[in-house]
Amino acid sequence: MNPAHYDYDILADLAEGLLEDDEAASVNAHLDTCAECRELSADLADVSRILAEAPVPSMPAELADRIDTAIAAESMHSATVVSMEQRRGRRHWRILSAAAAAVIVVGGGATVGTMALDGVNGDHGKASTPAQDNPDQSGPENGMAPNAAAPAAAFTVARSGTDYRAGTLGAQIDRLLADTQQLRAASGPPSAQLKGCVNGVTHGQAPALVDTAKYEGTPATVIAVHGDISGKWNIWVVGTDCSARNQHVLKKLRNA
Repeated sequence: MNPAHYDYDILADLAEGLLEDDEAASVNAHLDTCAECRELSADLADVSRILAEAPVPSMPAELADRIDTAIAAESMHSATVVSMEQRRGRRHWRILSAAAAAVIVVGGGATVGTMALDGVNGDHGKASTPAQDNPDQSGPENGMAPNAAAPAAAFTVARSGTDYRAGTLGAQIDRLLADTQQLRAASGPPSAQLKGCVNGVTHGQAPALVDTAKYEGTPATVIAVHGDISGKWNIWVVGTDCSARNQHVLKKLRNA
């Protein structure tokens, strides 16, 4: 006797021609009378359609190399007989990857992509609502790292011993950067925590200066990037506990 409804595995096997003839005939007969299973089958077809219509984004070279390596490793076992369960497992990963690509490349495919992700976990026909960004937790001004981190810029850290003052920050930075010999002698690599802090504060902009020193007599780190006006600086003074998630900005100046 046929089950009340077929799951995505059986419907996908039918679409890919993996079922025996008698079982395929039975599933097709069931689809003729079951609107819910026809809807699930149509959902699977929608994923394939969206992927076929979506423009192909460029692939990062590192990812392409990893895929090539995986294909080469797989080819070494090409003579191995693959069981039905293994084929289904691989198809699940293809559906997951395909759905994710559809969501990224085609905005209108978000619902179908989520349906496919739910489907391989057993939640048939129920598309999840895409998660919404929480505006209260999305930016460094709220003490949190940005939702999409910018690529980290390389920099060194000066330890000049300067006691920076609120009214002279820009001038003090100019004097320190002009003395390249002193700056080079006092510079070293940043810690992982400071890398995250600087990248979060500057949103990936390359800093002209990162100086672990003092501000108004209190230990602090001064970060400067080129401002929008020539010869001016965008400056952040942060606490010594500054990190990617807790940036602890003590003072911020624009075009100082």
